[in-house]
Amino acid sequence: MRVQLLDNRTKDASVLSALLEAMEQSSDLRLGVAFASRQGVEMIADNVTARLETGASVEFLVGLDMLWTEPQALELLNGLARTHPKNAFLYCYVPSPRGSIFHPKLYLMRNQDSATAIVGSSNLTRGGLKANVEVNALIRASVADDFVTDAYNTYLRLKFDPRRVRPDDELLRLYGELWEARQQGERQWRGRSSVRTLVTSLTQKAKSLPRPTCRSVDLVGWARLVYEALPKGDFSTEQVYQFEDEFRQAYPQNLNIRAKIRQQLQVLRDIGLIVHVSRGRWRR
Repeated sequence: MRVQLLDNRTKDASVLSALLEAMEQSSDLRLGVAFASRQGVEMIADNVTARLETGASVEFLVGLDMLWTEPQALELLNGLARTHPKNAFLYCYVPSPRGSIFHPKLYLMRNQDSATAIVGSSNLTRGGLKANVEVNALIRASVADDFVTDAYNTYLRLKFDPRRVRPDDELLRLYGELWEARQQGERQWRGRSSVRTLVTSLTQKAKSLPRPTCRSVDLVGWARLVYEALPKGDFSTEQVYQFEDEFRQAYPQNLNIRAKIRQQLQVLRDIGLIVHVSRGRWRR
């Protein structure tokens, strides 16, 4: 595993350069960011389109908190999803009045053998990718590395958060109207009745939209290994322990196989692939 810090101060430490280079070598791209701008999306759009045309899978998880994501960025990403419906996906995190802010910056790219992660402070904006002074860790590792499993499991928890939805035209329109109201810069803009109505409409619309579904490419490393070993129907943790020797062959450096099994069962539960029935009991 190799680690490098990216701060945008030089070309060699540019987030944009590292991101585009990793994209060119990847068949699976996943970007989970708090905020996106039109310029940020445009910086990578041609490269993303090129990967999509080769059959690569691409997902974007974008936050709508604080109205910092630009509607034009969402339109561009939604356009990619529409023109490549089988392998491009946009999911939005719609905040609730009392919910926490969606604030990650996680870029994951992989091919059959290796994976690249960029984790740090850079949003999908011109500033985050190129102009701002940022701090990000660029991590390259084998797909068989435990870190890769953990990184993708973190992404899956972001993807399958209850507030994550697949947007439609109406949600994007409502968000755009809210964003425009915010740009007017009027004091107490949130207190205006028209804004409150838009917020209510956006929240209600989000409740009616489809949530992400699990695809075969979602499971990576340990998560896939454990899931493929699970029997149909009800099973126990002890039954999964029976595959301990088989799992050890795949991950000989891991000295705590059973703990890893329990961790993956929790992840599979969190994303809806299995159900926790009772202590030590599960259902696929």
